[in-house]
Amino acid sequence: MSRTTEQRRVPAFGFDDLQRFAAARKNAARQRTPSPAAPPLELRVTSESRRTDEQWTVPEKLVAECTSGKVVIDFTQAYCSRRAIDMRINAGSGTIVVIVPRGWRVDLDAVEFGPGGHISNRVTLPRFPGAPLIHIEGRVESGALKARYAFRSPVAWLRRSR
Repeated sequence: MSRTTEQRRVPAFGFDDLQRFAAARKNAARQRTPSPAAPPLELRVTSESRRTDEQWTVPEKLVAECTSGKVVIDFTQAYCSRRAIDMRINAGSGTIVVIVPRGWRVDLDAVEFGPGGHISNRVTLPRFPGAPLIHIEGRVESGALKARYAFRSPVAWLRRSR
């Protein structure tokens, strides 16, 4: 197939096309670079309730202190690029709830509990390859620490046990 005389006058590749391709490559490289490290997240409550429901970036370290309220840390909509997350907790007579997607693991071996403290880990499924592992350490005096998945059974939903 031969080119016509008009096609020969117009270059097959223009300078504007090269600029557009270079800009697209630069934007693609910019999107691949990891975001800067998020600052540590500290959730402290005395007698109220606090949640992390919406989309948020998971930092390397988390601190949750609950004197007599409730702290819910929901990882289901969180952006997490880490494979290990360190979490420090301190629950007086309050409740700390950690909600994770299926495939994640929660390690509660380093948590101490007092005479009235209650620890519940319902995250029992095997960890997916490359999924995050949350190491929780700290103390629960007379409160509760619960780790669970986002989905609850219909019976648990009717009981509203969170």
